[in-house]
Amino acid sequence: MFVGMLAALAAAAEPTLPKVQVEVPAVYPVEAREEGRSGSVLLEVAVDADGHVIDAGVLEATAPEFEIPALQAVFGYQFSPALDEEGRPSEAVVQLRIAFSLDAMPVLAVEGQVVDASGVPIFGAELRLEGPDQAQRVLRILEDGRFQIADLAPGVWKLRASAEGFKTEEAFLEVSEWRVLEVSLALTQVSEPSSEEVIVVEGRRRPVEISERVLSSEEIRYLPGTNGDVVRVVQNLPGVARPPLNIGQLIIRGTAPEDSAYYLDGVRIPLVFHFAGLSTVVNGDSIEEVGFQPGNYSVRYGNTQGGLVDLRTSTVLPEKSRGYVSVDLFQATGFVDQKIGKKAAISASFRRSYIDAVLNPILNKGGGGSFRAPRYYDAQLRYLQKLPNGTFDAMFLLSDDRFRILGEEEDGEQSVAIGLGTSFQKLRLQYRSKLGDWRQETSLIVGPESQDFQFGGDGEAYDKRFAVDVRHEWSTAPKGEAPGWRVGLDLRANRFEYKYDISGFGEPEGGDLCTVAPGLYVEPTFQWGRLTFTPGLRLDPLISESGATWMAVDPRAAITVKATDSTKVRLTAGRYSQFPQVREILDSQGEIANKWAMQASVGLEQELGSAFSLEVNAFYTALEDQIVGREDAFRFFSGPPPVGPFDIEPYANDGRGRIGGVEGLFKANTDKLTSWVAATWSRSLRTKRPDQEEVLFENDQPLVVTAIASYELPRRWRLGGRARLTSGIPYTPVVNKVYDLDAREFFPVYGERDSERLPWFWSLDVRVDKEWQFKNWSFAIYLDLQNATNTRNVEVVGWTYDYGAADPVRSLPILPAFGLRGEW
Repeated sequence: MFVGMLAALAAAAEPTLPKVQVEVPAVYPVEAREEGRSGSVLLEVAVDADGHVIDAGVLEATAPEFEIPALQAVFGYQFSPALDEEGRPSEAVVQLRIAFSLDAMPVLAVEGQVVDASGVPIFGAELRLEGPDQAQRVLRILEDGRFQIADLAPGVWKLRASAEGFKTEEAFLEVSEWRVLEVSLALTQVSEPSSEEVIVVEGRRRPVEISERVLSSEEIRYLPGTNGDVVRVVQNLPGVARPPLNIGQLIIRGTAPEDSAYYLDGVRIPLVFHFAGLSTVVNGDSIEEVGFQPGNYSVRYGNTQGGLVDLRTSTVLPEKSRGYVSVDLFQATGFVDQKIGKKAAISASFRRSYIDAVLNPILNKGGGGSFRAPRYYDAQLRYLQKLPNGTFDAMFLLSDDRFRILGEEEDGEQSVAIGLGTSFQKLRLQYRSKLGDWRQETSLIVGPESQDFQFGGDGEAYDKRFAVDVRHEWSTAPKGEAPGWRVGLDLRANRFEYKYDISGFGEPEGGDLCTVAPGLYVEPTFQWGRLTFTPGLRLDPLISESGATWMAVDPRAAITVKATDSTKVRLTAGRYSQFPQVREILDSQGEIANKWAMQASVGLEQELGSAFSLEVNAFYTALEDQIVGREDAFRFFSGPPPVGPFDIEPYANDGRGRIGGVEGLFKANTDKLTSWVAATWSRSLRTKRPDQEEVLFENDQPLVVTAIASYELPRRWRLGGRARLTSGIPYTPVVNKVYDLDAREFFPVYGERDSERLPWFWSLDVRVDKEWQFKNWSFAIYLDLQNATNTRNVEVVGWTYDYGAADPVRSLPILPAFGLRGEW
């Protein structure tokens, strides 16, 4: 018994070292992950009597990039306290090795920076997170105020940031899979109080800013009226008018749809929307951001005098394989993003509409069933490869749209009275790399594109183009007193063939032409304190196979002044040229010249606290040398057909125009609310011939107002709404009619061109979403009630067969769009 007591006393007197009870995953360094390297860090860790880490240092590491993630992670560890000889908790120093394995990489959830009121990073700040099921994390800021946090459970996390001498700041984060939250925390410095002074806040209080890197695939998915499409949100922004029948055209700052351009990673594509504007031709989950520029854009873009949309794909490899299947009233979509090894991924997407099956019964009610709503499909196959000093990206994409109005049966089959189709197939290759401070980007997109039109049994029209576009660009950002530079070659080669043989649209015509346009551009950027000056010059020659040439010289400039930390002022001006179309070149035997526009704008961006912001832009565009004439000839149009009276004179550069207006965008965004109000007041005027009076542009809409909001409710419910109010478009009234006895047909007598205007357009859309989150996948349903007030707006003016009374085309009635989405 005595021996046993001695043994027990000896055991009690033996000190014990701390043992790990709670681990925190260390974020894998990006460069090591992309290069496929594993590693480890040996740390010396000081643990207090409560088991908390109070200090840590690196003893050895396989590579320097592993050190900071290991140190940040270890401050969140919880240890059992060390025990001294008397069994009392005490401080101790231990060694701990943290391993980084490619087979067990944690998933990044949150990253950001902690700064003071002037934007200087805070070293040594502490972050504490409280999440679902009382989960907790602690993180110490070590370098440049930056931090990364991995493997957070989905749900709402409360983040508290504190540092000595600063007020504690809080934010609430909605963490979910497949997205990374970017958080900017600004702490306000507080002076030491005394008995004779009060606490003084030094410096301006900066708001907590939270933005999602993948906003396009998350928040925009829930916006009402967009059908979850990331590009359709552009239709709700300032500067964009509403086209008749809500078709997929973009009418940007009072210019014609054909005067705007669409890009995929900086190289041209023929269109971005399917018929009726219901969906984009590229799957939104492949798109990192949508660059919408209504005007005054960089010399990087040429041969357009309107606005532009640039779809920019993500070059980030997925953390793990993912995908989804979506089915709604209009279409079905499937998307898979599969990781291949450590440095590559392949993704595939397919979408097919069945809107024809839904809308045909509605559109043909009482009409014999001759109308066929649009049918479309698109597909993309993409391979992404990380290289030692860059990225290789290959994508094949195709799109096909068809629309028909059927005629009478012939030999047991219904003939096509009117048919319209568009399609393209493209292969896009891209290589991006970095050499010192310079970045280079080389892109190639090649493939055919076409559109065709059928009218009756014998009428036929088509455009066929085989296009090759190459862009090679070098760029570097300003550094100190050294300016930044953007220098590039933008080469576009085309073979174009067309045939227009439609009864009632002039004489048949056709032809083919090969052209090449090697554009060059240079754009330096100078920074002097709060002022940034960016001049640029673009040279665009167009050379045809016949030897005829055209030349565009477009100087442009932009000045940005950061007046305060929350206020920016931007002034821009420049020339924007656009080449004539092939039919205009051939018909005029090469005598037609470029049309061009002089654009100018002044804008203000103002942050209003942490959740609100305001943007105001005033713009003016002068259109010169516009190509007019031959309005009686056939032309493709996806909207309402043109009406007279027509200018049937030969093509000439006699047209001019004036466009001016003011745009406003007010945003209110919180962790649960996404909303904005966009308003545009503008006037777009044209003078077609020198001897004619100035008239309204055919799509002029003086006022366009859109209010949109989506709010996240408890239990993963979301409610949203969109309200739109727009002016009606102008139209030419019919003031009389003439009956032709020989043709036995009525013909209209038109009044003053575009002297009347359609009534105001008003609509309200409402959307409700519900999501269920499971361990490895999620399921969501939604109801998007379009035209919830069942307002029968007049979309297009129309007349009875004898032109005796108006018979307008009205908008669709209330349309409940129901959808399902499963994601893994």
